[in-house]
Amino acid sequence: MSTTNGSPTRRPRNRRALILAAAMDRFRETGYQATGMEDIASAVGITAGGLYRHFRGKQELLGVALLDSTEQLLDVMEESDDLASLTRAVASFSLDHRSYPVVWDRETRHLSALHQDDVRQRHAQIAAALGTALRAARPDVAPQNISLLGWATVAVLASPSYHRTELPRRRYEELLRKLAEAVCRTELSSPAPPAGGSSAGTASRPGLSPASRREALLAAAVPLFAERGFQSVSMEDIGAVVGISRLSVYHQFPEGKGDLLAAVLHRASEAKWATLVRDLAESGTPREALERLLRSHAQSTVLDNGTGALLLVSELAHFPTAAQEAMHRSQVDYVAEWVALLRACRPDLDQAEARVTVHAALTVINLLPRRPENTARPDATSALVELGLAVLGIQRSVRA
Repeated sequence: MSTTNGSPTRRPRNRRALILAAAMDRFRETGYQATGMEDIASAVGITAGGLYRHFRGKQELLGVALLDSTEQLLDVMEESDDLASLTRAVASFSLDHRSYPVVWDRETRHLSALHQDDVRQRHAQIAAALGTALRAARPDVAPQNISLLGWATVAVLASPSYHRTELPRRRYEELLRKLAEAVCRTELSSPAPPAGGSSAGTASRPGLSPASRREALLAAAVPLFAERGFQSVSMEDIGAVVGISRLSVYHQFPEGKGDLLAAVLHRASEAKWATLVRDLAESGTPREALERLLRSHAQSTVLDNGTGALLLVSELAHFPTAAQEAMHRSQVDYVAEWVALLRACRPDLDQAEARVTVHAALTVINLLPRRPENTARPDATSALVELGLAVLGIQRSVRA
């Protein structure tokens, strides 16, 4: 007697894991706000209805995906018994879970309050574990520098999430490990209180603001977009910060919120290029140019708490495709300038290795100012420059 082909299709036993991995990949590619449940379901080969049987909604899925990745990383770290084995293990994990760091960085703001607390506590555990290993390896390091070095090490190991440069796996892991260890060896001075007894860093000093209403709106929009995401901020919200009505905001940006976002992102991108051109013109050698670029970039991120850099990686999905591609091309070209300078200083690096190294240095400078304790340091900019130089593997050439 013949058998039929009508037996029901079995669910894969690892479907939940497949869903979480697909969600992380989609959130990395298009951002949380621009990703729908149907996009994730399609990536797994199920219907949106089938996905809702596993998760009540996109916010819950994001929270579970981040917590799952974090728990996996903590498990990997617990198996390491010293700093060298720890950095090696985290480097391997980072390459296996390449979507995780950037999703954690830019999408945690969209979690429920409960999931936000859980994710932040676990990331504090990650930095604390690195800090413990650092103290054991370098008992000479001042306590106030342990946390900074720990988070800088996290940033280096997370940096592949922010770009698509590829290397053979073994070479990639080894390079990441070496870059992380360079950070761990960095000699940072213990920050002394600034003149006048204040402990506040550059970012906490208020400074002056432009008189232009348009500039005031741009300045108000940046922290709102960074905190909530583009879709969760209204023109009324932005106007309220400046003390004007929604209609008055439209008077400055008649095409709407997208027009305002475009102005913010183009301003951030063009500011980087203007600074790069100036620093190149004022430098006599590639080594000097790299140090000037590091200092300029660090000053900028300390001043705005890293929000400008965050928006350039978190809000591009809300642009039309052509505008996204143009902005991405501009960022690729910007990094290429750093790579050319680094290779002039370090001919031992090939093109791909130099790109990985530059991205690692930029990730340190972009991420660390998001933590208030780092920008509160009176030496915040100088500390970031020292860390950037360590990652790039070059010696200081000028004193700023």
